[in-house]
Amino acid sequence: MVAIINNQMKESREDMDVNQARQELAEHNRKGTPVLCSATIYWSVMFGLSFFIESASLLALIYLYGTGLLLPLGLLIAKVMKIEMYRKINPLSGLSGLIASTPAFMAPLTAYIYLTDPAAMPFAMAIITGAHFFPFAWLYQSKSFVFSPLIMMAASLVSIFTFPDMQFLIIPILMIVSLVGMVVWALSEQKERSELKRMA
Repeated sequence: MVAIINNQMKESREDMDVNQARQELAEHNRKGTPVLCSATIYWSVMFGLSFFIESASLLALIYLYGTGLLLPLGLLIAKVMKIEMYRKINPLSGLSGLIASTPAFMAPLTAYIYLTDPAAMPFAMAIITGAHFFPFAWLYQSKSFVFSPLIMMAASLVSIFTFPDMQFLIIPILMIVSLVGMVVWALSEQKERSELKRMA
């Protein structure tokens, strides 16, 4: 992955500094909103399934395998929205992909949770998801990728102590609200930046 990032930097057709690259990437992929929309759909589906599947083990297993659809669905949404998620000429595109893939490195942890306490899977997924957003705050120069994940993680932490037996219902609701808030906030930031750019 490091080699890919280095190659993209060498192949970049534009001589841009880091700040320019960050702004250009955020503008072209709209701060990753297609993937945020994909995650919102994922949590919405999991919320719906919780009404039909009583087995915590089965639901936890679906949580695990369902994450494999997040990126393909995000790319499909990006295609429909005509958004360029990974801009080859931008030297930071590889870094964006690397950050986006970090939850995959948590597979041993989620596998352990599935085997020991499957009912805690929604909580674990919420914390992992929230934590991986923070580097994007720097990459996209966005406050939405700081405060929304903080609220997401704090609310999830409170819920697991107050409603430990209702995680398959409560966590998805918290995630859906947080993700929708992130999308709205991120797009609002991007719109404001675009208007300032036009006025300059």
